[in-house]
Amino acid sequence: MRFRVQRATNRQKRVQLSLVILLLVSLFFFTIPAKATESDGNSAQVQEGQDLFQKLKTGKRPQNEKTYETPEQPTVYLTFDDGPSKLTSQVLDILDKENVKATFFALGEQAQAHPALVKRIVQDGHTLGNHSYNHVYKELYSDFQTFWDQIQRSEDIFASLADTRPQLVRAPGGTYTNFDAYYYYLMDQAGYIVTDWNVDSGDSKRVHVPVNEIWQTIKGAPLEHEINILFHDGSGHESTVEVLPQVISYYKKLGYAFAPLTSQVKPKQFPVGKSKWSRNMSLAHFQELMKETQQYALAHIQADQDQKDAEQHLANQTIVAREETAQILSAQAALPLQVHVVGGSSFTIEPSAYQLRANRIELPLRLLIEKIGGQVEWQDDKKTANAHFGVYDLEYDLSTRSIRLYTLGNSVATYSLADMNFKDGKIIVPLRKTIDLLGGRITDTVIDSNKREVSVALRPYYIFKENNSLQKNSLFAMGG
Repeated sequence: MRFRVQRATNRQKRVQLSLVILLLVSLFFFTIPAKATESDGNSAQVQEGQDLFQKLKTGKRPQNEKTYETPEQPTVYLTFDDGPSKLTSQVLDILDKENVKATFFALGEQAQAHPALVKRIVQDGHTLGNHSYNHVYKELYSDFQTFWDQIQRSEDIFASLADTRPQLVRAPGGTYTNFDAYYYYLMDQAGYIVTDWNVDSGDSKRVHVPVNEIWQTIKGAPLEHEINILFHDGSGHESTVEVLPQVISYYKKLGYAFAPLTSQVKPKQFPVGKSKWSRNMSLAHFQELMKETQQYALAHIQADQDQKDAEQHLANQTIVAREETAQILSAQAALPLQVHVVGGSSFTIEPSAYQLRANRIELPLRLLIEKIGGQVEWQDDKKTANAHFGVYDLEYDLSTRSIRLYTLGNSVATYSLADMNFKDGKIIVPLRKTIDLLGGRITDTVIDSNKREVSVALRPYYIFKENNSLQKNSLFAMGG
């Protein structure tokens, strides 16, 4: 009996031993493919990194899949480099007076010298960008590590002065022939947005560029839907300050809006050109820089998200405010618009014939011109409207969104990307800008819940009479 128990016990031990051996063998065979897969993955990752390195070496940049927002209205982005300086306060005063927001690509070195101006740039609602620390080309473009260190140094300064870490970066001198594909890629990996420009004002071609030269450069620049203008607010750019109001007025008359650059604006970037700097990038150095820029990006993901959440909250507040304003306006009884012509008579525009949009009055071109005693002729084949009033002729071209102004039959000016809409078979124009084109001006406006009135001073040779006849007026003929 004792022998049988012992045999059973030995049999159990052999079974258990067999199970252990089977388990170990199974684990061994299952582990081999797992380790092989992990090894294959590492090899694939290493190969991918080497392929990327070689691709960048040839100057090819990976495609950026980010989407951007295109503004509905043609927009100018005024940008100022190399400041802040003693001139920056004057620039900010002009922008404040004109109700224009801009972008300042500041140097860390200059920010330390003018901390109050950095704070004011941010407080006034402008965008603060990073322009390196000292602007010394030889240092910045000798190696990406130096460029990176300067961007980081300036960023820390901006954070300490104005509690902001700019995402926008402008390379001193622009990226063309200064950046290579490695520079671009590493900055992308870190989450920065590098932006150049598509209009150079020429204010930094040499010391003290004359005002008229800058002005002629701006006027000769092509008109695009989005214009990023390079100016400088560093020392020695007094001409920039002097010409700035004229530049703002010029683009406003062309129907452009003004806005600061943001992460949602597609950056203007020059193509990768042959570098004029002698530098070598090894695979090992590239891998070190990749690790550093990616670690930076990971460390700032939460900060960036917090900033985006704050921007979205502000945007939501703006939307709510607009909706509330629209509701208030729609709740008010519709009011006719009374138009008083100085030296002439008055007429009324019914509520259904005009609209208030973005704090301005818009109405059909034909209605306005005929009310003040002019005529409008529509040419359907050309999609143009010819408005004649006194010595002025305005030709509205819908196909090119342009207006051509004639005085006594002579061409005076052409306005591209003009402010006009086509609705229900009518050309809709802003009242104030149209009166300005006709040589007149709005002298007074009252828009409230009980009254809507506009006073207009017309300055051509003829003024409107109550019976729709035209009467010559010597005062206006002399430009009085």
